Amino acid sequence: MDTKKLIEEVLLDLGNNKSLTEVSSKIQIIVRLLGDEKLKNWYASEFVTGYRNQELPDYRVSQAADIQANYLVPHGFGAISFRGQSVPVMNLGTEKYKKIMTVRFTDTISAIIGYSKHPEDISMSLSPYELILVQKVLGEAHIQSVHKVLSPSTFQTIIDNVQGRIIDMFMDLNEKVFNGELDIKSSTAKEEIHQVITNNITAGIVQTGAGTIDASNSTIAAKTEPPLSVETISKLVSLANDVEQLAIDTNEEFDDIAREIIDIRTELSKPQPDSGFLKKSFKALTWGATVSCKTAIEEVVKKAIELLN
Repeated sequence: MDTKKLIEEVLLDLGNNKSLTEVSSKIQIIVRLLGDEKLKNWYASEFVTGYRNQELPDYRVSQAADIQANYLVPHGFGAISFRGQSVPVMNLGTEKYKKIMTVRFTDTISAIIGYSKHPEDISMSLSPYELILVQKVLGEAHIQSVHKVLSPSTFQTIIDNVQGRIIDMFMDLNEKVFNGELDIKSSTAKEEIHQVITNNITAGIVQTGAGTIDASNSTIAAKTEPPLSVETISKLVSLANDVEQLAIDTNEEFDDIAREIIDIRTELSKPQPDSGFLKKSFKALTWGATVSCKTAIEEVVKKAIELLN
């Protein structure tokens, strides 16, 4: 498979305003072909699993726009109701203010893209520690509800950073590694590939600081995909078997297809399979096929994507 050609296709696709989710299958194939562990881990964190108990790139740490609350303040024999009020958390002091406003985004890039499409601000719940701080600010008020306010532009900034790093990395690879048509399996090429990846992907890693909030552990008011039914999972398993049989029947050399099928079966065996990951893996099956069975496999993949949508 021509890695250089795939890289150029991704650059062209992104230049034509295709989204990261639309080109993720091609990126996944390039990552596998390059074989760099650092790049594999970064791709998995961004596109497949999200960041789980890992240091985050600096572009995934941001600030909430506001903290708003509905609360009652005792007044005489009754109470005055305040709704949608900004909580003056600056009164906590600079250090605590920074901590309570900091948000760490650990979701996959596909989830981040979903949040960015919301036309209005997005609400995110507070941790128990943060609720205590808010109560301290509001004193004797009875808090009915409280949330952080996140602007859709915050999510767009993350998307732009991921896309920018991919473009910079692929352009560097195209120029520094593939310009001389190096054998990517050679030790020299592997060292150059690793250096390019280190310069573009892992720069700006931030530590997991105390007091920052992991967005995946909070409630974000955004639509989530429903879990796959037992019937759907069964159909997807059958479709994966069909692809495998097509490759065998046409005497296809199907190492790439076999790896994807293993990934698909592994994901489908989990209690809650990830639809996004399955879509990418099924789409990648078509890239591992040659002309002899590509059309047939594309038809099977189309059925799988319809089930997952």
